[in-house]
Amino acid sequence: MKSSILPLLVIGALLTTLAAPLALAQKAGRSARLSIGTVLQTEQVRMQSDAAKTALIGGVIGYHATSSSKSSSRKWRNAAIGSAAMAGATRTAEGDLTGTLYTVQLTDGSQMRLVSDQTQIKRGDCVTIEQVRDNANIRRVDPVMCEPATRDVIADVEAELQEEAAECYAAKQELLEAESDEAVERAARKIKILCNN
Repeated sequence: MKSSILPLLVIGALLTTLAAPLALAQKAGRSARLSIGTVLQTEQVRMQSDAAKTALIGGVIGYHATSSSKSSSRKWRNAAIGSAAMAGATRTAEGDLTGTLYTVQLTDGSQMRLVSDQTQIKRGDCVTIEQVRDNANIRRVDPVMCEPATRDVIADVEAELQEEAAECYAAKQELLEAESDEAVERAARKIKILCNN
């Protein structure tokens, strides 16, 4: 009897060990706050403007705009390069902190404003706003997500949305921690893939 229990205990221990990283990944993603809505307005703003000061700061430009170049010169430089790569801008690294201010009508009836270096989102687009720790991301999604009938389905797909938010956040952190120009370029490409639609 004892000999038949031992293999089960070993299998159970292995499954627990293998499942732990998955649980941690889900926990990290679960920390994302997700909001869904339709873009009402877009406006180019300088990060130092009053309009930008009253909005969430997202994208890679968020780190660049809210930190001092003295706090971590490598992270600040990487954020500037990443932001320039994201927006197709060349002056970001020189301090031209221009972003797009998005005003979003959320499905719960409230409004949210977010400034980002992302430029592909247009008025009328259905978007998710993902807030993970100190970062925000705006992502274009299928218009069906903004339809009232979809509210009942969101709980069924929330884990996937949380995972996408966590992957985007991890890519942005990879950019900030990059040690070489090649690593910065690689991380910027990951951000384009994982954070934009």
